[in-house]
Formats: sequence, structure tokens, C-alpha cells
Amino acid sequence: MDLDPASWSDYLNTLFDPVFDPGVTSNVSAVEGQTAHLVCRVNNLGTKTVSWIRHRDTHILTVGSFTYTSDHRFSALHREGTNEWTLQIRHPVVDDTGLYECQVSTKPIRAYLVSLEVVVPRAGILRAPELHTAEGEALNLTCVVSPSPAAPEYIFWYHRGEVINYESDRSVRVSVRQEEGRTVSTLLVARATLGHSGRYQCAPSNTERATILVHVFKAKEPAAMQTSSATQTQQYLSACLILPTALLLRHLCHLAEWVT
Repeated sequence: MDLDPASWSDYLNTLFDPVFDPGVTSNVSAVEGQTAHLVCRVNNLGTKTVSWIRHRDTHILTVGSFTYTSDHRFSALHREGTNEWTLQIRHPVVDDTGLYECQVSTKPIRAYLVSLEVVVPRAGILRAPELHTAEGEALNLTCVVSPSPAAPEYIFWYHRGEVINYESDRSVRVSVRQEEGRTVSTLLVARATLGHSGRYQCAPSNTERATILVHVFKAKEPAAMQTSSATQTQQYLSACLILPTALLLRHLCHLAEWVT
């Protein structure tokens, strides 16, 4: 390739100009109150500097490792020898949602846009506010936390105001799984008893509790027992019909009719 000296200089500068790594995500979701990190990765930075700018008001937040805002929630994170420059936002709120620019001090300035969405999770228990189940059947409670881009630090379950220790209580099993954009916690009792009635609460670390009232009712008598009881009553009534019509026996028959 034949180039004059000036063109060679421009060509070499182009080869070693700072370049943003496209593999870094440009969309970040964070839970309100939980620290958010916006990552910018710059290759071939050389002697240039990296700044973070809030797009909506072009406010300079950080330059290099220094913070240029009175809002102390914002700070720059950079480890010497690496190509990552991270904007850290502590205790983010919904109003922090928007675009942020990672700028490199080239001429002209180069910028990489990162979109931040700050969400407020809500917890809910399926089939709330009340659930009825028979004694001896399985009791299955499912708590959904959404939106939840990352799992809460913990999710506790309460029964009648007391935290459930499912490690010591073998009759109760609790599981937590992360699905796309939400966290699901399940409480399972294989065979419910009358003692499992009462108020249950799902308490994630990142939002308010969700509540459900569980009613465990006594199971009905088996059909065979019900049939036997009905047969005995019918036999007793038949006997009443053929007995002498003494006053006492008539009263007994009326009583038997009233019972059935």
C-alpha cells in the first residue's frame, strides 16, 4: 500500500485509536436501592481519558477516577492495568433511568451509550388473598417477585408472624428460582394439617411482604362410613313405623326424623 508520510501517520493513528468493546452490554436493569454498575471497556486507550456523562442534561459525572458531581451516589471504578471503566450508582432511584455516555477524549470525542432502567419490584402470592385446602392434601404457596432482574439477597417465609425455619422443620420445603425478569419462591407442605392454617407472608429483601390467609379444613368422612350411617338410620326409622303407637315411641321416631 503506497501512502505518503502524512497518510501513513493518519493510518497508524487509526490503527491504534481507542476502540469500544462491543461485547459489553449496553442495556442495564437495576433494582431501586441496589447498587448499579455501568461498564465501559475501551481498548487502545493510550494517554486518553474516559469520562461518564449523563445524557439527559449532559452533566459530567466522572473523569478518569475522579468524581465531578455533588451527588455522592456516583463514582468511577477502575483497576490499574485494565481497560474497564465502570460508573457505580449507589441507591439508584427510578429517576436515574436513562442514557449514560462513556466518552473518550479523542478529537472528535467518541462515545458509547449505556441505557439504565431502574425498576421497583413487587411481591405477590398466587391465589391470594385466601386459600382453602383439605387436611392431608398438599399445601403449595408460590410467591412471585417482579420485575426482578437479579434475585433478592433473601426471601423469608412467615407463618402467623414467625419466620419458618424449613431446615429444622422437615414437613416444609422452600425453593427459589430465577426466571426471565422475575424471582419465584415456592413453599410446599406435603400433607397439610389443621395447624398449617393461618396467615403466611413472603418477605423478599428488596420489596414489601405479600400475604395470604390459608384455611385447612377437616376432611369429610369416607363414603363407605357415610353409607353405613345412613343405612342404620333408615333401619331405625323403619322399626319406628311398625312399633305400637305409644306416645313415647312416636316421640322417638320424630326425633330420629329430625336427626336425619
